[in-house]
Parts: sequence; C-alpha cells; structure tokens
Amino acid sequence: MEVTQPHLDQILDEIASLSLDEQEMLVDILKKRNIEQKRLRVAREVKEVQREHKKGLTKRGTVEDLIKDLESD
Repeated sequence: MEVTQPHLDQILDEIASLSLDEQEMLVDILKKRNIEQKRLRVAREVKEVQREHKKGLTKRGTVEDLIKDLESD
C-alpha cells in the first residue's frame, strides 16, 4: 500500500495535534509494530530456507567457498 504525499502530510498534521505524551506513545507503538513486522519477515525467510534445505537446494561450505561461488557467477 503506497501512501501519497498529501495523505502522509495529513497524517503528520494529525500527529502534530497530539500531546507530546501521545506522540511519544505513538512512536513507541510504531517501533514495536515495525520490530514485529521484521521478526515475522525473518521467520518466513527462515521457514523458506528450511524448506529449500530439505529439498537439497542449499549448499554447505566456508565463507571462502561462498566468496568463490559468488565470484564465479
């Protein structure tokens, strides 16, 4: 969902009308939601990698092996 600039400006104006305590509470809530969204994304990515590993689509090796593999592409 893309937020248009006028809509974002309207949201920011609404936030500016809140008390300082309410603004701080809002910042805290947004930070926690952002952390949770990132945690969920990481969890999804881990599950995907686990599925790929079970299918034999992953490789094992050292960092040096990884660098060599990346350089060969």
